[in-house]
Amino acid sequence: MFAPFTEILVPLDGSPAAELALGPAHELARRTGVPLLLLSRVFPDDAGVRMGYLAGVADRLGPDVDVEFQVVDRESIPDAILDGMGPDTLVCMSSHGRGGLVRGVMGSVTEALLRIIDRPTLVVGPHAGEPAASFDGRVVACVDGSAASERAIEPARRWAAALDLPLWLVQVADIVRPAEDVVDGDVVESGHLASLGRRIDGVRAWDLLHDKSPARALADLATSEADPVALLVMATHSRTGWDRLHLGSVTTATVHTARVPVLVVPAGGHADAAEIGRTATGVAGAASQRP
Repeated sequence: MFAPFTEILVPLDGSPAAELALGPAHELARRTGVPLLLLSRVFPDDAGVRMGYLAGVADRLGPDVDVEFQVVDRESIPDAILDGMGPDTLVCMSSHGRGGLVRGVMGSVTEALLRIIDRPTLVVGPHAGEPAASFDGRVVACVDGSAASERAIEPARRWAAALDLPLWLVQVADIVRPAEDVVDGDVVESGHLASLGRRIDGVRAWDLLHDKSPARALADLATSEADPVALLVMATHSRTGWDRLHLGSVTTATVHTARVPVLVVPAGGHADAAEIGRTATGVAGAASQRP
């Protein structure tokens, strides 16, 4: 199995909330065979205590994955995370935590990191860590009708291939529209998403959901027992599409409510350049259409 990363870095601050990322990270490391790196920001006077804490966490994770740990003396937690990353490191972090991993829905550190990191980041919301993610089911690339949202498709395709899971495209259409507009809009959106799904290699199916709250629709989708979801993949793009406040009202709300981890593809950097690649432009929705 070829994973799109060579190690998984989990930032920890000593809080149970931050440790919610351990379950999904451990399962992902077990399935892909890559090592885990536990990382904590420290100040010089508490380095020993924090190293002891990380060693204890490593022991709890057991012998089925390789676990290393590291402390970084940096004032900025996002800078400490960047210092600990290698060229192909995946960061898997909780959206909430103590002493910097928490603020609002997304969390100040998570939000700050996603503004500067150059690659997709696995974000574990408060409902996605327990029980630990099994990564069984569909990989769902979430699009919103904008070209920027399509940056989620190529990372989703690579993860689906690495985990041997089916890839779906999903769009949420606003139901608060005049009845005559819903029919015409759905025809256009359905045809557009169907065309996109047929052009992207590896897409198993696509779906158009109707809800005035995209985050609620995606969270409900992730609870489906008939077609389980292993992972949601979303791209951030400020000022347009879903993202209007901070990293986006829909991105943050989806992370906060979904019962599966969310792979967040940040704007810029590797997320939309050579390392990840761009995909076709233009997206819309189709109601449970299959190619």
